[in-house]
Amino acid sequence: MVTKSISLFGKELIRVERNRAGVFSYSFLDGGNDFVNNERYLELSLNNPVLMTIVALRSRLYSQMDIKHVNSKGVVIENSPYVNLLNTPNFFQSKEDFFFQQMWFLSTAGTDFIYQKKAFTNDLPKALYNLVPSEIDFNEAHKLSKFIVTEKDKKAFGERKIKYTLDSTTYELSLAELIPLYDLSNGLTNNAFFQSQSRVKGIAKILNNIDQNIKSKNVNLQFSQKYLSKNESTGNEAQIQAPDRTDIERKLDSKNLIVTNANIDVKHLVSDMKRLYLDEQFADDANKCLLAFEMNKNVLNNFAKDSTFDNQSQGIISYIQNSIQTTAKNTMNSLSQQWGLFERGEKLIASYDHLASMQPVVNDKIKSFGEMQDALKVALENGTLTTAEAKKMSDEFKLKLGL
Repeated sequence: MVTKSISLFGKELIRVERNRAGVFSYSFLDGGNDFVNNERYLELSLNNPVLMTIVALRSRLYSQMDIKHVNSKGVVIENSPYVNLLNTPNFFQSKEDFFFQQMWFLSTAGTDFIYQKKAFTNDLPKALYNLVPSEIDFNEAHKLSKFIVTEKDKKAFGERKIKYTLDSTTYELSLAELIPLYDLSNGLTNNAFFQSQSRVKGIAKILNNIDQNIKSKNVNLQFSQKYLSKNESTGNEAQIQAPDRTDIERKLDSKNLIVTNANIDVKHLVSDMKRLYLDEQFADDANKCLLAFEMNKNVLNNFAKDSTFDNQSQGIISYIQNSIQTTAKNTMNSLSQQWGLFERGEKLIASYDHLASMQPVVNDKIKSFGEMQDALKVALENGTLTTAEAKKMSDEFKLKLGL
């Protein structure tokens, strides 16, 4: 049963519903927008404590990547101009700032657009900037009426213009100047190339429940300091004599004490916070948000009271390997493709093995490589392998381990 709704310009934004049991639920709506509302999602990530914590940790871990430029054999190319550019992407940001911001936009808007400032089309960019999603006006420039197949189609698509607002000034940027990165995948809905769905949209109702939970706890904490009194006096009670009253007030804090002859029943307005189950509901909703971002409860131990140190360590390792590393690889592949590295048999790679939390993984890799070397040594002594074959197998295994 809908009891109340709030609309703006004819579009419903918030709906309050009550079920048969009398329980209220609150829903944020997209105001008629079937795809994204980047401005609202970004605002939620800065105001909702659970979403902010999740996105901040995701962004912090992602930004700590170590970037290398390698050739087709996996050999590192030293003093790479591409790595240097990513280490100092623009005048205002370090590598960590740039990638932290990038992941924040990916997490909230679903898509991040890197604007590459070039002197000439085929030059290496002079600077890179992540565009604030809420300041982009595509004006349907990304929408297609046919599939892009030929180079002519690609060129025509890249020449389309979007509008971007920077400090109250609006600029026209061509799509060819942008490098799109996707959190989920572009094209999940019809005619949605160049854009990806936001995870926040899927958990918007849960995030609103968390907001209401916090408000409810705050109100109840205030009421827990208030009392309700009821005078049940019959007028026949024994009277407190003046000397006794003075003695009581002197021994106790008179500011917090009312001494009366009346029979008064005093109760807290809120006497049992535990029965409201607000903390349990908060933790349950927080865990749902964690799952939406591919985390488990051990990654954020605030919500895992039964989580051990070992569980937390394994949780972080699993999260980096199965989520953060995958996103970083996708970013490096997008940049490698955009800058023509794949055409030369080269690529950019991102690693997190240098982090202290990943040391157990590195130790396992070193152990595995040592065992492989011992096996190859035995094979060489037995004549099972030639020196060339052993070296090839060793190099391939080392490359596979990322050592």
